[in-house]
Amino acid sequence: MQAQMVTYPVILHPDNGEYNVEIPDINNDTWIRGTSAAQALILAKEVIGKTLAGLSELPPATPTNQLPVSDQDIQHLVTVDLSAFRLVEPAE
Repeated sequence: MQAQMVTYPVILHPDNGEYNVEIPDINNDTWIRGTSAAQALILAKEVIGKTLAGLSELPPATPTNQLPVSDQDIQHLVTVDLSAFRLVEPAE
């Protein structure tokens, strides 16, 4: 199976040592929370992969210069191999 790599921006919002993560292009602005920046990015990758794996048409990624961020926010790009999230059909 050929890999299908996609990249989407996320915004990490620090909050008392944890991170709220905004994924603007997934389901009209998905939010998740991680206990560290690393965990938050792993969760973002899983959400993006699971959400988009079954779609035939992917939402466009917003350019990072168009994201509304404040001074304490952190922009990051998350790259996902959608083939890793697609169900493999058993051979007959």
